Amino acid sequence: MKRSLLLLTLLVGFLGLFRPAVAQAQNGERMLLYTKSGKVIPYRVQHLDSIKFLTDNIDLALHPQIAPRPDGATGAMKMNVGAVGQNVRRISYVLLETHQTAKMDEYQSLRLFDPEEAARTGVQIFEAEGNMQYDLPSMQRGYSYTALFLPYDELGCPGDVTRVRFTVPLGSLKGAPSIQVDFSEVQGNGFKAKMTPNGDVKGYFFLCEETNNPARNQKMQELGIPDLKHYIVQFGVDPETGKPYEGVKEKTFSELKKNVEYTLYVVLIDAEGQYSDLYDTFKVITKPKGTSETASCTIEVTEITEQTATIITTPNVNTSAFRRSIFKKGTKTEEEMLTYLRDTPETAQLPFYTEPQTQVWEGLDPATTYVAVALARNADDKWGPLARKEFTTKAPQVEPQIPLAYVAEYNLNQDGDHLVSTQASDVSGFFSYEEAKTKALKTTIDGVNYHLPSQAEWMSIIPLDKIPIDYINFAVAYDQTDISETVSVAGKEVTSTNDYHAAGDGIVYALRYKGTELVSAWRYELISNDGDRLLKITARPLETPLALTVEDIAKASFWTGEKEIVRQFPASGMVTSSGSVVQKGSDGYFWSATDNGPFYAWGMFFTDSSSDVGRYMSRLKCSVRLFINAE
Repeated sequence: MKRSLLLLTLLVGFLGLFRPAVAQAQNGERMLLYTKSGKVIPYRVQHLDSIKFLTDNIDLALHPQIAPRPDGATGAMKMNVGAVGQNVRRISYVLLETHQTAKMDEYQSLRLFDPEEAARTGVQIFEAEGNMQYDLPSMQRGYSYTALFLPYDELGCPGDVTRVRFTVPLGSLKGAPSIQVDFSEVQGNGFKAKMTPNGDVKGYFFLCEETNNPARNQKMQELGIPDLKHYIVQFGVDPETGKPYEGVKEKTFSELKKNVEYTLYVVLIDAEGQYSDLYDTFKVITKPKGTSETASCTIEVTEITEQTATIITTPNVNTSAFRRSIFKKGTKTEEEMLTYLRDTPETAQLPFYTEPQTQVWEGLDPATTYVAVALARNADDKWGPLARKEFTTKAPQVEPQIPLAYVAEYNLNQDGDHLVSTQASDVSGFFSYEEAKTKALKTTIDGVNYHLPSQAEWMSIIPLDKIPIDYINFAVAYDQTDISETVSVAGKEVTSTNDYHAAGDGIVYALRYKGTELVSAWRYELISNDGDRLLKITARPLETPLALTVEDIAKASFWTGEKEIVRQFPASGMVTSSGSVVQKGSDGYFWSATDNGPFYAWGMFFTDSSSDVGRYMSRLKCSVRLFINAE
């Protein structure tokens, strides 16, 4: 069918005004198209000739169906694309668990089909044709999935997203996988558990938690986890490997509540990778602890530095459980401290303890007096007296450094024990988020103490993701002034105002940390390294009071090399869940130590157009750039 082409009267009038502007366009004049899916498409005005609207109704109908395979293979499904509209020229589809897409609107769903976004989130985009049948990739028995289909016309213009929800039949596991759990050394504060799987078990997940734990249900709801089985699969991995457990395992559980029932939840994996139903019958009850006499604690504070203190809390023999915390002196009355320790519902930040505790409290303010407190109760659940100990952190002794000085010069290697010695894109190690935390949360290399930077520490180097234009954008010209940012530098929270300037030529200039002693000039640029992309960041401290503007530093003559700190970041790409390296030579992705729910974590990245601090799926493997400890 021949399409009708309508140039609206309004558009004709618009172009009548537009064409003279094109003739007079300067190189910096541009037009931005903002899509409802959040994508910004830039055009230089001088490159445009006219705009046309195609007003005919095209047929992009899809009628896909998904059903179990006729052979009944466990975890196997058959997709029938069926007849498609006459204008359909290409079909893309993605497969996600239903709970991951339940709250996505039309425009959020469209973002899944953007190749760059898909690479960042670990979503795999498949292609299909009309009137064809396909065997879908192996999926988990009993899980609910949603297939999202997107048709394209002959111009490559997408239509509407079609959703097909389906549930994979339970089917049968391979063999007869089972596991035996034996409890021993049951005490008031813990026990030992021995897991013995049979030969049909390829691997297994397990977690030990209170049987009746309302906090767990709240956490699942907040994180969007649909059921307890998903929860165990998500969090019940071996912390040393980040993978399911294998073989016989023995584990000691401590810091538990007295006289409380605990369940060791287990999900097995058969030889073909299919998950069993949830095992929730392995239960044990801890013994009572303490006496009927008065419970109390003693507190000792040692190794006090500017921002840390080691606090040792020791309960007496009458104590069944105790809680402890610290406060800045003068922020709470004694009664408020008692109420907080006695009445606050149990959380990960304020648990009950049964054994002596030694903890290094971090993130304290220098030259500040704190009160360490503890409150214990006996076997009859009667609270004893409040124990308290005052201490004062040390005053700062070092001159401040601009944040770039804390960044290591090279990426971490694959073994996680040394830095590489080149900025080549093919030598850095790749780590999942959990692997990065395991190997690099705190480490010492060649006598230097490093750590995996937090999200706030990365923001001290690269600003947070911003819509529609990132603060670091190499592709468009812009000025953004007096931007308020709060970051972390050398373990201290810093709030400042910042100016950003770009001409769209691949370089961004910034005046950062205005109003602080860290005020400095910054230059962000993309350079070539044997054909691969490097992000080069240069920073120079400035004197106060500040007499320069961001336009003053946006000149080659300003950058003389004096007192400048330079760091380069290679475009090593990332490794997808399938094991493929993508975006090598063009993009760089670097983990932080800060998660964003169970499936995502924060990191720094750059492409050919921008750089910011954003989030990626935790299972993707990215590079690691360590930060030097501020000692």
